[in-house]
Amino acid sequence: MLTSITMSMGLACSIMAEPYNPETTYKKGDEVTISINGTEVSIVYLSDTPSSMFHTSTPYDANNSWLWSVASSYTGEWVPFHYVMQNDKEITTTYSGNTYRLLQEMWPTSASPSVAASENWGWECLDCKESSANMCPNAFSTDYFPISLAQQNNGADNTSPANASGNGGIVAGQGGNFININQLRSCNTPFSLYNNDIYFRDACDPHSGLGYYGVSDNVNVPAPEKRLFADTDMDGPVLYGFGGGALGVRQRNNLDVVNGPHIEKIALQWTPSTVFIGTEKLPMLLTSYNTIAIKGLTGTKSGFTFSGTEKTKAIVVNNTTNNKNSFVVYGNGTVNAKKIYAEEIEVLPTVNGNKWPDYVFEENYNLRSMEELHSYITENKHLPDVPSAEEIANGSMNLAEMNVTLLKKIEELTLYVIDLQEQINTAKSAK
Repeated sequence: MLTSITMSMGLACSIMAEPYNPETTYKKGDEVTISINGTEVSIVYLSDTPSSMFHTSTPYDANNSWLWSVASSYTGEWVPFHYVMQNDKEITTTYSGNTYRLLQEMWPTSASPSVAASENWGWECLDCKESSANMCPNAFSTDYFPISLAQQNNGADNTSPANASGNGGIVAGQGGNFININQLRSCNTPFSLYNNDIYFRDACDPHSGLGYYGVSDNVNVPAPEKRLFADTDMDGPVLYGFGGGALGVRQRNNLDVVNGPHIEKIALQWTPSTVFIGTEKLPMLLTSYNTIAIKGLTGTKSGFTFSGTEKTKAIVVNNTTNNKNSFVVYGNGTVNAKKIYAEEIEVLPTVNGNKWPDYVFEENYNLRSMEELHSYITENKHLPDVPSAEEIANGSMNLAEMNVTLLKKIEELTLYVIDLQEQINTAKSAK
């Protein structure tokens, strides 16, 4: 592998990979050095199983460009060979004194980076002077563009070019005529049908498109193989983008006006790390007619995370029979349910700032006399500090507060029992 060692005084020293050895069997990801037009270049293998059509002793061959590419660690003078975009590294090269940055995957037959930049594809000049400003790329044209049709590859890698050339034509088939695609793709075509995929941005940029990933019946494949997406057999279509993507709705405000103003809504948006439903300004409702399963939760991961105000309903279970909410969880933690089944319930009592009622046993505690207690019960029909039946019927009961109140009554009752025992002992002693 080619590495870079940072040295003192801000200088960097590059250590090249081992020279290519035709007797060695290389694996995907291995790097070697070869000479291209007299320039030592580090290349990387793109496949574990090179095609039998090509001999492994000739890495520098236009026909082999889909098996090897210029390594991302190479930063020297531009060479006419296969360049692959890297997610984690900016690919740069020099040409005629200028520095160019790779914008899309490039193949050996590509023009020099300056020509590619002037044609708005492939390379971007980072330090072009005003006199050569015409070499610097602009954004892709928003005008109408052609569609490129190319023969799909042999299924041995992810981004290989077509392995045959010829002309397209019309062939007869069951139910009508079909297009026979038999030609090489053109890289500076912003929309391409290639490699079983539709590439949206460019025929040689495989990072934004729509494709089918599953069992392949490609006639070029000697045996049935899988085209996997993220190492997964989807057995269906996949929509992908370099930085994510979205599914949305676009509607005209006035359906009677064909070219009138319209409104757009994002229903589903995804990035490399997050999936969003709707947007903050134009939210969308998620509705499921079956179970939503959350799997693989470990450690501190949350199955459901709520963000909102105290009065916002975080979870609502609606009874469709009477159209009433049978279970509600609010943003402040309130749970509205008929029954809760649990092996254990922990309550953190706040009780309006009152202390745990051990203060009942303090010497200065003002305990009601038995006469005062009897009088209160006779008049109010309930214990002091305990809510009446009417209050409970017309309101609710705080479990934590009620537990503290009941403990207070038990501690007071304990004092009454101790006092009665002392009176009994005194009476026995007087006999």
